[in-house]
Amino acid sequence: MSASSWRTLLAMALVTVFAGLLALPAAAETIVYRGATVHPVSGPAVDDADLVVTDGEIAAVGPAGSGPAGAAVVDLSGKHVYPGFVHPYSVLGLIEVSSVRATNDTTETGENNANIRAEVAFHPDSELLPVAMSGGVLTAHVVPRGGVWNGTSAAMDLDGWTWEEMTVRAPVAMHLTYPTMVNRTGGFFRRQTEEEQEKERKKALKTIEESLAAARAYKKAREAAEAGQAPMPDFDPRLEALRPVLDGELPLWIEASEKKQIESALDWIEEQELGNVVLVTGPDVRYVVDRVAAMGIPVVLNGVLELPAREWEPYDTPFTAALALHEARVRFAIGDGGSSFGAANARNLPFHAAMSAAFGLPKDVALRSVTLSAAEILGLGDRLGSLEPGKDATFLVTTGDPLEIRTSIERAFLRGREVDLSRDKQKRLYERYKNRPRPADRAP
Repeated sequence: MSASSWRTLLAMALVTVFAGLLALPAAAETIVYRGATVHPVSGPAVDDADLVVTDGEIAAVGPAGSGPAGAAVVDLSGKHVYPGFVHPYSVLGLIEVSSVRATNDTTETGENNANIRAEVAFHPDSELLPVAMSGGVLTAHVVPRGGVWNGTSAAMDLDGWTWEEMTVRAPVAMHLTYPTMVNRTGGFFRRQTEEEQEKERKKALKTIEESLAAARAYKKAREAAEAGQAPMPDFDPRLEALRPVLDGELPLWIEASEKKQIESALDWIEEQELGNVVLVTGPDVRYVVDRVAAMGIPVVLNGVLELPAREWEPYDTPFTAALALHEARVRFAIGDGGSSFGAANARNLPFHAAMSAAFGLPKDVALRSVTLSAAEILGLGDRLGSLEPGKDATFLVTTGDPLEIRTSIERAFLRGREVDLSRDKQKRLYERYKNRPRPADRAP
């Protein structure tokens, strides 16, 4: 064999050896966060605890000193550890400045936008994301808007480089905006007449009915073609997106906030025999809470920090809506409305829950409504929302109860990786201007 052949064989052997070494699993990295009071949410708090994290996953929660010997230790004595907040309904990442249309990607034209995917429009470098993380919101359920069928949503990490990397799950659900049943014609700006509103309502209901009928026919035709019993129909992305909803594989989230609107939506759910449904609503849900409970429909409650909708309602009507859901044994999470204004103020999510707690909702239930309950309704209860072995190490280090406005969130970890809270634009502006030159500091 020639020298060149030997060199070739040797090179191939070395490549094989190095490839094998690269294929070996890397040694697991274990870090013990020691000394803090850990609040798992799924169980009682553990004082002076060890939170053991291995490769971005929680391995154990136990008393201080119970972590594995030889692991790196981070001292958190005197601090508190909570799961990262899970925002159940938001347009974070789809909007920057609501008055600048070029930065607004929340809403599509047309009535049937079932094929829209929120995650592909998500902006990883939005200035609103670090602000939300400063308030403890580490995961957000990002929802598209516009039309009747809004499209599919996605659960997103709020820190990362690309939308692909930041996607926790997609799709999470299909979204439907149910037509309003209440006519509104007053106000400073001209609103539609009752006749115009009735026409739009009928048009929206017709779109819903026709879309579902077409989706059922399309599903049947595709199944027949796949079984070799008929020719394959033309691919329709809108109808294709509705197929998993009809199969019950993809949840349908229905937005309906007013009493009559909610009642009509519940009637429609029963008529369509839909089982995998979530109701996105407001304080008016209290008026139909027994029916919602009987139907077993989970709820995302918005509007906690709003004024009552009617002059005769008590001032605390929005504040006590969560308590009404809890007493009726309805599974619920608390959101902030999912508007562009809400996105800019997503950091205040825990205070919506805190107001509910101030008006009777048990405090542990209030905390659960923005952590574990939100994760469960999103289908992510096996990964997020509580501090348990096997779940993502997505947690906050605080000076106290994060539902208290005086509490500071000092550190945040996303799947075991610490995120930089100083990226928050509001913090950067504070640091820049707190030591700004003042007239007394300047030379005469």
